[in-house]
Amino acid sequence: MPFTLVAFTESQDSAVLTNIAAVADPHVRVVGDDIYVPTYASNLMGYHFMGANFTQGQVLSPTLRKTLNIDVDHADLVDEPASPPNDALFPTNPTPLEGGEALNTQMAEDAAGASRVTALVWFSSGPLAPVTGPIFSIRATSATTLVANAWTNGALTLTQTLPHGTYSVVGMRANSAGLRAARLVFVGLTERPGCAGVDADSDIQDALFRLGGLGSWGTFANDAPPTVDFFSASADAAETVILDVIKVG
Repeated sequence: MPFTLVAFTESQDSAVLTNIAAVADPHVRVVGDDIYVPTYASNLMGYHFMGANFTQGQVLSPTLRKTLNIDVDHADLVDEPASPPNDALFPTNPTPLEGGEALNTQMAEDAAGASRVTALVWFSSGPLAPVTGPIFSIRATSATTLVANAWTNGALTLTQTLPHGTYSVVGMRANSAGLRAARLVFVGLTERPGCAGVDADSDIQDALFRLGGLGSWGTFANDAPPTVDFFSASADAAETVILDVIKVG
């Protein structure tokens, strides 16, 4: 049961909660500050707020407002994920939303001058269960020049040759100089499952993103690996990805 990742980011100077602009995205509908909840993944599975001067945040939608919008009182106080990251992921108990409704994120900061704020949001089609099996990790690289504060797609070059067959991705780690997040683009799959990024080999990543913690992210043939959408704070030109895979065919 795959999941999908979207993002919001904006430079703002506001001591009160203010909408964050949605990042343009080819796989979900985006209008201004709104990202429309995809019908194929209509549950809120997690969020990750970041910003050097963060003070508070919210996740909002018409469905949430019937009870309560989600107040966020924790974030990474930097422009990209910290180590360890201060995220909130709840894959086994996602919050039901309404497919097709607009979801927003809001953030406030210290209003001492404009600074960038960012939110990552994960959607799923339902609860996610971990998977087990003979998991192998394979390194891949990309030399894609990224556009700062936008999703940029890049091809992967695997550093080992996979034996013939079909593989299920069950985890990922992605690293570049300013990376906030990365997500996989599989042939034939609408969802774009992804993880928060890291910018150093020593960074601690949320363990749920590795080694089967979120189930299967999608499958690919050995000669057609997925591409990656990178979301960075800077115009990086070198990216490293680790894919955790199980051979399924």
